[in-house]
Amino acid sequence: MALSESALQMTLARDPNFLTRLSYLLVQQARIVKDEALDTPQHLARSNYATSVINNPTGMAPPAAIMVTGGPNLIGTVTLEDTGPATSATDAAILAQVAAFWTALSGADSQVPPP
Repeated sequence: MALSESALQMTLARDPNFLTRLSYLLVQQARIVKDEALDTPQHLARSNYATSVINNPTGMAPPAAIMVTGGPNLIGTVTLEDTGPATSATDAAILAQVAAFWTALSGADSQVPPP
């Protein structure tokens, strides 16, 4: 019986090799966020999350992996190989997914609060 898409994605989300890769890409996005303008919507929450990622990338990757692997850049890219789960998603595609989800990963709402 074939695995469902959600089962495949969660297998990838728990894979140590993918988590190492994601840790690296989270730090790359954290550097970008730390350089963004202070008036960027939700900057404080985004920057605080970036600090947490920089200080503990391996601890921040597992919870982020669940959201990231469910993104459109990773859906449909996962296969099960003899060595475990694999994704055909490039680093650029994963980084773009991390960037797209950064505000949500930071715990901030996507909408700017009213004045």
